Amino acid sequence: MLSQQQVKAQIPHTWPLFFARHGRFTPVQQHAIPSILDGRDTLVIAATASGKTEAVLAPLLERYWQPLHQPGLTLLYICPTRALTRDLFERLHPILADTGITLSMKTGDTGPVDTKRAPALLFTTPESTDALLTRAPKLFVDIQAIVLDEIHLFDNTPRGDHLRCLLARLEVIRQYNRSDITPAQRVALSATVPDPMGVAGRYLQEGVIMQVPGGREVAADIRPLYNLTELINQLTARARRKSLLFCNSREEVEATAAFLRQHLPHHADIFVHYSNLDPQIRQDVETRFAAAATAVCVCTSTLELGVDIGSVDDVVLLGAPPDLNALLQRVGRGSRRITQTHTLCMPKSPGEWARFEALLGLASGRWSVVSEGQPPAAFNLQPHDIEDVTVYVFRPSVLVQQIFSLIKQSPTGSIRLADLHRLVSPELTSEAIRQIISQLTFAGYLQAGRLGEWKPGEKLQTLIDQHEIYSNIGAEVLSITAVDAHTGRTIAHTDRPYPKGAVLLYGGKPMRVVWVEKYRFGLAAAEGHTADDILHFQTSYAAIPFVVTQAVARSLGIEAGHMALLPGDEGVWLYHFWGTVWGELLTAVLVAGGVSAEFVNEYSLYLRQPLNQLPPWDEKVTQKAARQIAATLANRLEMGRFHRLLPANVGLAAVLQLLNLKRFGDLYQATALIPGNDLHDPLRLLLA
Repeated sequence: MLSQQQVKAQIPHTWPLFFARHGRFTPVQQHAIPSILDGRDTLVIAATASGKTEAVLAPLLERYWQPLHQPGLTLLYICPTRALTRDLFERLHPILADTGITLSMKTGDTGPVDTKRAPALLFTTPESTDALLTRAPKLFVDIQAIVLDEIHLFDNTPRGDHLRCLLARLEVIRQYNRSDITPAQRVALSATVPDPMGVAGRYLQEGVIMQVPGGREVAADIRPLYNLTELINQLTARARRKSLLFCNSREEVEATAAFLRQHLPHHADIFVHYSNLDPQIRQDVETRFAAAATAVCVCTSTLELGVDIGSVDDVVLLGAPPDLNALLQRVGRGSRRITQTHTLCMPKSPGEWARFEALLGLASGRWSVVSEGQPPAAFNLQPHDIEDVTVYVFRPSVLVQQIFSLIKQSPTGSIRLADLHRLVSPELTSEAIRQIISQLTFAGYLQAGRLGEWKPGEKLQTLIDQHEIYSNIGAEVLSITAVDAHTGRTIAHTDRPYPKGAVLLYGGKPMRVVWVEKYRFGLAAAEGHTADDILHFQTSYAAIPFVVTQAVARSLGIEAGHMALLPGDEGVWLYHFWGTVWGELLTAVLVAGGVSAEFVNEYSLYLRQPLNQLPPWDEKVTQKAARQIAATLANRLEMGRFHRLLPANVGLAAVLQLLNLKRFGDLYQATALIPGNDLHDPLRLLLA
């Protein structure tokens, strides 16, 4: 490894901009800068607030210093959220103000990019990158490097597959009529990646992995959330100046903020923050919360990432997050200048209490997570190991979205099969692609054009007109949408229609439904009125992963490969600890095998008859059961907003792949049922 002085000597232009005030590099900067300067694709993994952004941007700006001072877009920086995009732009703008390097940002919250005078550095999101590709593909001709920030939030989701397709499209544009050009350099960043080799293989070309250990200790208190009065009591007792409260839904944010405004006994400014709020409202919240002397900001995951909201003294989690990544992101927002991060965890049930303890145990290293395929068998694991049974599968619904986007990009307004083969994962066969095209044509989204080409059908034209073709997140296509009654800007995709005249709480303020159409309704301010309801959003149920529930089992002393039985009034409780998805699958397998079983939660199911062991393994029964509940599990597995537009067999095949049925069968056959009487009380609490 190069010394600090040697690394400094390699970046004469960017050392004064990023590091001179500190006088030295952090460990991740010292490790990563030489690799990136050499032009290698690099995956950088280091703790939150360790200086990853500077570790990546400084060498990229140094390496491409001359191209960055010439006309054209040179460096593309892709972020997972609009808030992080804006935050990075605002941080970098003053730093680069006197360098001659132009920079801009593009999200759904901002105006268009000036493509005639393109910035040298552009901060954006996958969705806005897609929109720019359709409108101004020549903007990307001269790109030299692409940064993928917080890559763990993308990977193995529809947005990650979207990102992979965008990277392929960018290379097609760069290499058009220039076959000798080398691929753009790619750099990915993350605080935590469970499968570094897999991530590097999916998003980089021949990448190296720079993983720097470290992180702050989490000092967590767990207190039950019987009701919101208990939250008031805890906030009063902790007496912190600036508190960040994370909720697991936007409805909870609204209800919690309204309660705090009414009942918090001491003065504090109360703010709300989530993605559907007007961008100006979100920016105002971030600015005012940072400036406030005493304040509470109630938010969803929108503030998990490194958006600048000033110093946060306390992080409060209202309800357990679903997985370890979410926990680490949330608790990492507090006390950034000290070695401990203070967190108040408030479970709403004993099951959530157990999940909090499991997540904190995983965060502290009490258990090690072993990725799929690494151990020779699940039950040869060490006592402190927990197997992660997650597998990666390309979501074919992303191809549907990409077909729509490519048609919009095409000068002829059409698509050919060859266009698709250049960008999709090899996992998707030519036959599957043809079936998807045929299904979209049959459903009215495409229509045949010239020989071998397809053009937009009436339904696709509607989506194009509504600008609903660039994203793989959010509600299903042509769902009910709440919009600003005056501007038409989308406010939220909702799970129900509302009648004209209804008053709804949104953004902490009452809003009235002033007009209603087939798929939309308009909201306007309703000052002086009391809300009849909170605006409900169309959301997916968060599945609790296998790793987390296995950690709960280990904390109770239940070893890998064991499930516990506890007698009930008329049957028996089977504590599988296999998480939400496999718990539902196990229930369906037992029912298909003739056992009367009912799914309860991520920890358990209920049997109407006693069992001493699981029924004999039958692969055909499992396949049948999985097919029967595939539609239900599609929501749990984040198949993407265009999943329902796929041919049934293509969508089903993707769901079955993600279920990892082979590993499910291995663990099923190796599982032993044990009596849980010695754990009667803690097990019964998991039912609450």
